[in-house]
Amino acid sequence: MTVKRLIAIIFIFMCTFFSWMILGAVNLKRTSDSSSELKQEVRSLYGDALTIKTPTLQHELMVPRIEEVDGKQRTVYEKKITEIELKSQHVDIDLDLDRRKKGTLWFPTYKASFKAEYVFTIPDEFQGKTLQLYSSLGNSNAIYRDVRIAIDDRVQKDISPLLKNASVEIASAPKELKLSISYRTTGMEEMRYLVTPEYDSVSQIRLLQLTVHTDFNDYDFVAETLSPTSKVKTDKGYDLKWNLKNAVTGKDIGVVIPNRLNPGEILSRVTFFAPIPLLFFFFIVMVIAILKRIPLHPMHYFFLATSFFSFHLIFSYYSDHMNIYMAFAIASVVSLILTASYLRLFTPKTFAFGIAPVAQLIYLVIFSFTFFFKGISGMIGATFAVLTLAVMMQLTGKLNWEEVFGAKTKPESKLES
Repeated sequence: MTVKRLIAIIFIFMCTFFSWMILGAVNLKRTSDSSSELKQEVRSLYGDALTIKTPTLQHELMVPRIEEVDGKQRTVYEKKITEIELKSQHVDIDLDLDRRKKGTLWFPTYKASFKAEYVFTIPDEFQGKTLQLYSSLGNSNAIYRDVRIAIDDRVQKDISPLLKNASVEIASAPKELKLSISYRTTGMEEMRYLVTPEYDSVSQIRLLQLTVHTDFNDYDFVAETLSPTSKVKTDKGYDLKWNLKNAVTGKDIGVVIPNRLNPGEILSRVTFFAPIPLLFFFFIVMVIAILKRIPLHPMHYFFLATSFFSFHLIFSYYSDHMNIYMAFAIASVVSLILTASYLRLFTPKTFAFGIAPVAQLIYLVIFSFTFFFKGISGMIGATFAVLTLAVMMQLTGKLNWEEVFGAKTKPESKLES
């Protein structure tokens, strides 16, 4: 091993590095383009993320106010709105996974069944007056089915005002008003229940009992929302319960719908991190070659780098046409065969069919497979790095590096006189 050869190997590594960066960028672009188009198609079938708003009951009064404009007085009427307190909320939501595949991508779509009962306590000064009820069916992206709305157990036949973000008039308001709502709908990605009337408001909650029944286990919660007060495992999934009493909060409730693993989610990450496995592999091969005195030319390293690159190339494009795990398996086998069949031509069999394929299996295949699982690739990579360092330190501890990288000179011959 000479310094020139080492520089040549580093050059080969850097060329492969930039090739991986280009492939990773291409994977990102392909995923982004197809995802946005296909997502719009799925949204037209299932609707967007389901957002359920808490209904509100209001007393609206036009109050006159005199203002002066250009020296002239005129009477202007302003709407004075008084919110009626919501005494209790009993909400039951069923979320059933119904993932949709469009093209090569999976989308986290679901079916939802909503049932709720709200009770408003009406102050004495508003009893017998006309109030305005605003419900929660104003989302144009949602698809509502089997809608049933009842006010004090009287089913409302005309719910068109509620669909237009208008109000239903409550004439001669009683002491308490009960509102019952139920419907079936669909959505995608997440479900939100706005405990507060708007996203950025703060409200006092007298009593909230909300239960979300899921038929899946891998649930998550939308960022900056309330966590459930209890979780109960069921045969189908979980019952997530929020029980709040006399609480003040500006946070809402949100559940993230789990999705299947999509190729685009991991292809780019696996490709962008590909130089790390090759770096470890080159290091192992170089050290073993020095210890076993196996003559390796920089061109040998070039073809070994291409066998690594072939893994990511096959994995990237085969995933478009088959199961992602199958594509990963095919890419792994092809890459291992390329490496072993090439090394057998000029290295000992123990190296070609033993040391090199095992190192490739560990650093390329296993490390890449960790990206199928969130949060463990860094830990696995760090473990591999430390173990590799420990083994190499023991193997090379007595190696004379000056002799390894020093220039070999032939002994001078003595000329006979």
